[in-house]
Order: sequence, then structure tokens, then C-alpha cells
Amino acid sequence: MNSSMMIEKSAKGEAKVAKVTDTQDDPYYVEKCARWIRTNALKQVCLQFPDDLLPNSIDIALRLEKSVGQKVYILGDTTCGSCCIDEVTAQHIGADGIIHFGHACLNPTTRLPVFHVLPRKELNTTELIDEFKRVFSDCTKKIIFFYDVAYAHKIEHIHNILKPIYKHLILSKLNCTSNVEYTDTKTSLTSVILGRNYSLENGYNIQDYEGFFLGEKEKTLSLMAMSIPVKRWYSFTNGKISEFEALNTPWLKRRRYLIEKLRDAKVVGIVVATLGIQDYLTAINTVKKILKQKNKKSYLLSVGKINPAKLANFPEINAFVVIACPENEVFDSRDYFKPMLTVYEVELAFNSAREFCPQYFMDFRQVLPGGQHYVDFKPSVDSDISLITSNIRNCEDDTLYTDQMNALTVRSSGTVAIGKAGAQYLQERSWKGVEQRLGEDPVQPAEIGRTGLAWEYTNETLKTDKNNVQVE
Repeated sequence: MNSSMMIEKSAKGEAKVAKVTDTQDDPYYVEKCARWIRTNALKQVCLQFPDDLLPNSIDIALRLEKSVGQKVYILGDTTCGSCCIDEVTAQHIGADGIIHFGHACLNPTTRLPVFHVLPRKELNTTELIDEFKRVFSDCTKKIIFFYDVAYAHKIEHIHNILKPIYKHLILSKLNCTSNVEYTDTKTSLTSVILGRNYSLENGYNIQDYEGFFLGEKEKTLSLMAMSIPVKRWYSFTNGKISEFEALNTPWLKRRRYLIEKLRDAKVVGIVVATLGIQDYLTAINTVKKILKQKNKKSYLLSVGKINPAKLANFPEINAFVVIACPENEVFDSRDYFKPMLTVYEVELAFNSAREFCPQYFMDFRQVLPGGQHYVDFKPSVDSDISLITSNIRNCEDDTLYTDQMNALTVRSSGTVAIGKAGAQYLQERSWKGVEQRLGEDPVQPAEIGRTGLAWEYTNETLKTDKNNVQVE
């Protein structure tokens, strides 16, 4: 590997390789990775890279193998997203640890220890501090300082300058084991939001503070601004600090519309887009339990990386609930044919005890039992009218939920129907795919199929010679 290379973040938030001077430290922190492996006595370690860092993966792996004296493995493709830890793929070779390179969502894992090699993005700290002093001229303001993982290597220097000036400045920390020692923390996961934690001063609550984010106006900032109810949010972009409003009206209106679509849905698909985030099984069971109480039929789907083409294969499903990383992009996309919703939106739709608030919790762990914003489920029993179809909901419903494919349900009229929606949907379709048609077609002897390449089978009547002339 070229020692004069480092990881940077592009304007779109993607990692890229850029040249640096030879005087800088190793940008991939191979020695720190080796120390972590030796300290934890790990024998089977996987290296996980985003796609654009894979060209450097072999050189890094060879250097690490030389340092620790054992074989390491490279994860060539991630199951869900590159920002999430791919424990499932790592366990295919019985891994006992993962080293993750590049941008990370910092979601806690359940099975394996993880070491993060965070990207390093350059920053003009003098420009930042001058702008910070200009915008926050009142040094008595209460401010919580957040930052993108790409700036973690600069935070210690920035904090040491600002803290003597701002007595009520609180610095958040990244909840991970990483190459940046200043941000490492052992705080319990119950107090972590989006991979970050902070401790407020005694006598104050979160509404007394203003939030500042060092980084671009991207997904991470939007998620934090929706989840943490400070007075107002600011971000540092292109050398300027500006106020940021996360819950813009068009986005919020669309989400409310999709919640209404979920209330109308008869069949809901629970899409599992993560197999590594802590409490993902609890999230699945919580959604299944809520849907069952509301007489919604549900399917559990695991399709790896989500895209519109995959989910279009389930036309009988009216809406999808996605169990995924908070930084997943599916909730902002309009390419999907059916509504895509979160665990929090399931609660907004069906939990009458859940009141609408200015926050929007994309991290499903916040609304699960034990989370900071958990609310006991209380199903609504009052009838209401759909704002989309004008039909009455929560009335006497004859569509009952069953857990078994072959179970039968008795409708109010006394007729019997198959309990699962998929079988019923298939029965009602005019074309059902490849059918056996036993006894309907005459028996034919087996024949030898085509052989050769697809562009010129040996039994083709027309062939092309070397002079591109068709002959019989």
C-alpha cells in the first residue's frame, strides 16, 4: 500500500482516497488494529471496507497479517449497508472480531467485538473556531457539540480551545472502540442516541441547550436533529455556521400520509434489512405483535440490500415496515411501489398512547422497551374514517389473523377462508405461474435440449461462418 494515502469524505459523504504527505501517520492505523487483535487474543478477524476502499484492502490485509503473524479475511460484499457491521458474513468463517473501515453509523452489535478505523477529513480549525465565536457570541449559552465521525481526529484539539471560553459547552462522544482514543467510551447503551452520548449538567434538561453539528447537512445531521429535542440546531458547512431545520413541512406531510396508508393496509410486510444491530429481533417481535392486535396479516421478509425491484415481487403486500439502520436511504426514496415505514411510524399509526411530538425517531431502539422514548402499547378501539379511502376503520372486522399457513378462519357470514393473505391472493390471480396441469396435457417423451453457446446452438438451422455469411 502506498504510505502517502488517506481516507477522505467527498461532498456526497462517500469515502475516497486522497494523497497526503509522508509525515502524517498511517491513515489505516494498521499498528493500532494489530494491537487491538493482540489485546483481545483474536484468531479469526475480518476486515470490512466500503466499496470504494476495496482496491486498498489487499495491501492493508497483507500489512496486518505481517504485523500479527496470522491470517485475516476481507469481506468483499456487505449483506445490508457498508456503514453497518456485517456480523452475518463474518460468522461464515467463524470470525471472533471485525475491523471496520470508513464511515460508520455506530449502531451497537450483538455478537462480535468491533474496532472502527474512522475516516479522516481535513478541517481548518482556526476558521471553525472564529466562526463559532461569531455565531455564539454569548459565552453563557448552553451548547451540545456533535460531530461527524470523519472529524473525530480533530475534536480533542477543538474542545481544548473552546471549553475555557464556553463554560456550558458539552462535548458528545462516539460510542465505539476506534483509532481515535479521545472519543472512545464505555457508556451503557441505554444512554446512547445514534452512536453518540452526552451528559447534561445538573438541573438542566435537553430543551435548555442548543445543538451544534460539525459536518455537512447530510443524513447524520437530519437524524440527530429529528431525535434530539434541543432548542435549535446549527451546522458548519462551507466555512459558515447556519441554522438547520430537520422536520421540514413537505417531508413530514409525506410521512403522515404514509402512516395513513399503513392504517388502511390489510397485509403488511416486515422487511429485515439488518441482522446485526442490537435488539433487531425485539423490533421484529414488537411490530408483529402490534399488527396481530390490529388484525393485520403480516409476512417476514429478509432480502438483503433493499431495492424497489426486490419488493415489487410481493404485490399482495400493501405496505412495508423496514427494520434497518437509521441511516438507510429507503425512507426518503419515492421509487418504491408501496409505502415504506419505520417502527416508530407503526407506533404512531396504532398506539393510541403514543402522542405526536416534534421529534421523529428513526432509530428503532429508542421506542423499544428500555429505550428513552418507549411508551406502553394501548390499541385504539374507537372507530374512525380513513382520510384516503373514506372507509370506516376499527369496526367489526371479519378478517382474522392466523399464524399458520394451513389454518382456517371463520368469517362473520359462516364461510371458511384460508388465513394467510398470500394463498388467498394467489387463488384470485388469473395466472399463477408454472402449473403442473396433471392429466390435462398428453404425455410426451423426453427430448435432448439445446447444446452449445446461447448465441449459436448446435441445433440452430442458420449459422454464421467466419466471413459473416449465413449458411444452411
